[in-house]
Amino acid sequence: MNLPLITAAIGAQFRDDIDVLDSRIKSIKLEEDEKDRAYNIFMTFNLDEDKLLFDDPLLYNERHTREFKYFGNNSGSSLQTYVVREVKALYYLLAEVWMDLYKALEKENMNNSELYQLLKELEENKFVFLKEKKGKMCINFKKLILPQDIEIEIKSDDKKKILVKDKKDEKDQTMNYENFIKYIRGEGKSKYKYVLVVPRIIKDGNEIIVSKHPDYIELIKRLNKIGEGTSDNSIETVETAQKRVCYICGNSKVGVSSSKTSKFSRSGINKFFTITTKNSARFLESTIDNYDDVYSFCDECYQNLLIGEKVIEEKFKGNIAGESAYILPESMMGEFNFNYISKIKEHVDFAFNVNDSLNWLKSVEAEAIIDQKNPYVVNFIIYRTDGRSVELLDAFEDIPFSRFVKLNELFKEKVKKIKPHLEYFSLSSIYHIIPVRKVKVNQKEKQIDIGRVLTLYKSILSDYQVERETIYSYASEALDKGIRQLSKGKIDNYENLQLTKYIGKTDFFIKTIIMSYIVLMKVLQELKIVDKYFFKNRQFWEGEKLMDEKKEFLLAQVEQIEVFLEQQGFTDEEKALFYLGTLLYRVALAQFIKEHKTKPILKKIQFQGMNINEVLRLYEDIIEKLRQYDKMTLFAENLINRFHNYFGPLRKRWPLSDQANVFYIMAGYAYMVGQKTPDIN
Repeated sequence: MNLPLITAAIGAQFRDDIDVLDSRIKSIKLEEDEKDRAYNIFMTFNLDEDKLLFDDPLLYNERHTREFKYFGNNSGSSLQTYVVREVKALYYLLAEVWMDLYKALEKENMNNSELYQLLKELEENKFVFLKEKKGKMCINFKKLILPQDIEIEIKSDDKKKILVKDKKDEKDQTMNYENFIKYIRGEGKSKYKYVLVVPRIIKDGNEIIVSKHPDYIELIKRLNKIGEGTSDNSIETVETAQKRVCYICGNSKVGVSSSKTSKFSRSGINKFFTITTKNSARFLESTIDNYDDVYSFCDECYQNLLIGEKVIEEKFKGNIAGESAYILPESMMGEFNFNYISKIKEHVDFAFNVNDSLNWLKSVEAEAIIDQKNPYVVNFIIYRTDGRSVELLDAFEDIPFSRFVKLNELFKEKVKKIKPHLEYFSLSSIYHIIPVRKVKVNQKEKQIDIGRVLTLYKSILSDYQVERETIYSYASEALDKGIRQLSKGKIDNYENLQLTKYIGKTDFFIKTIIMSYIVLMKVLQELKIVDKYFFKNRQFWEGEKLMDEKKEFLLAQVEQIEVFLEQQGFTDEEKALFYLGTLLYRVALAQFIKEHKTKPILKKIQFQGMNINEVLRLYEDIIEKLRQYDKMTLFAENLINRFHNYFGPLRKRWPLSDQANVFYIMAGYAYMVGQKTPDIN
């Protein structure tokens, strides 16, 4: 995967449809209950009436971020020049923006611009202070229309709150900036949700929205090195300019520079390129001087990267295992075709989020998306961002689209052979059977052990080896964590296991987990990516027709279990433990009938693992309980007989691990859930 080339290719295709400055536009996320009460507010410098006020609330619309040029909060910039801010960032409009905007215009030699003159006029009329030291307020609060007897000041070192002094009551209040705007507007605790603050100047009866002013737009382009008017002190003047080679297009051009990478968004896809690449591979001038850096861009390719980043953010963003992901298909032959690429992205995203692999296969077939003449691969970047920085969690590169088809066909096939014990399984299901714990970090929930889910996905997609014991450990942990949560009064973690569906139905949770793992194990084994096989590498029944014919003669329940075990390919040791699990279920069911709702026998299971001696002690406990509850029936004796038959004489070395022992015991338990038995209803 060559990330900048993919991004630039996408940007080039949309070059004529998107203003390059729009690549810097940020989106705003609102909660559902906020959308119908969200408003923008104007910060009005009224030169005609000599007053500053927050007025004219405007019902918020998503298009306003583009209309009013909302670029975010200048994170990491030495000059705070963005004038449209979220209300929670009002501090910058009160304390820094106007001074920094003035300095930036001077730095870019725009002293003769109309915007520069407007700022001078605001200063002359004492609305702003443009030459104060950084850190001091640049707004003259005496111009601000306030309720009577109110004074305000910024709380020291706090950019989130403002201190309001009430002279009349001699009472101080600390409030966030949204509540401050409501306070000075006399709205009290209104239900309005203020979103953006949009500065404007009223002069001679005319409205000038600062962010729409041509001089402001030109300045932002220059500061972000966008367009022909960009300045770059690291590049020579046109007269002395030397041509260098652009990493993207490979052409030798004037203006090629690595310094442009510093202007990439700190939370966009281009940042992955800069944080994973050190721009330090400079060539010695004595040997070659037509490179600035190995990763340098010309102006045209740089703008393609910016536009590509915007398109990717809007159209190639997905979700994998509860984390954000960029899903980037790539043609192996021919030019970039957005129609094909976007459809493939949608299908891949669907593959990770649909429950039933059969539905996925039908959707792919309906679209006729597989083009054998022009194969496609898919790249994944899984990440987290807080809007100010970005964290790379994992990357899957160059996954053939045909791999998704093969996987989902395998899932469909294995589920078909395990029905009715499991109705569906897909790539999405994997995330729901490996416990993932959440913790709160800075008031936001964070999945702290999601890496193992992503690693398993990567192994399945890229043919990396998986250790058999790792899968057994995941299954044991899922049972342990899930059963513990279901026994609580309120589920407070491991939401990815979808536990709310199983409240009061713990047995069915066990059944879903075990049968899902059997399907997963069989897929891993068929892909030949496990270090050791789970089951015998053969099938007892050849073809569905033979199996159906044989079933007609296997009417007794124990014989039906035998069909199931042979079909799945269980070894003798696995079968023995499976039968022990069926006996465990009979005790648990008997306890439930006796109104022992928590099924105390399950507390005998150590989900972290049980050695063979502990397994034998469990067997003794089960036999005792069957006698205690008067359930030593002919059916139970048949199950016991099968246990002894497959367990055989006690060997010096038992072939299964402690966690595998637990898995196969619970497999037998899970099999019995929902089954009718001859002697217990």
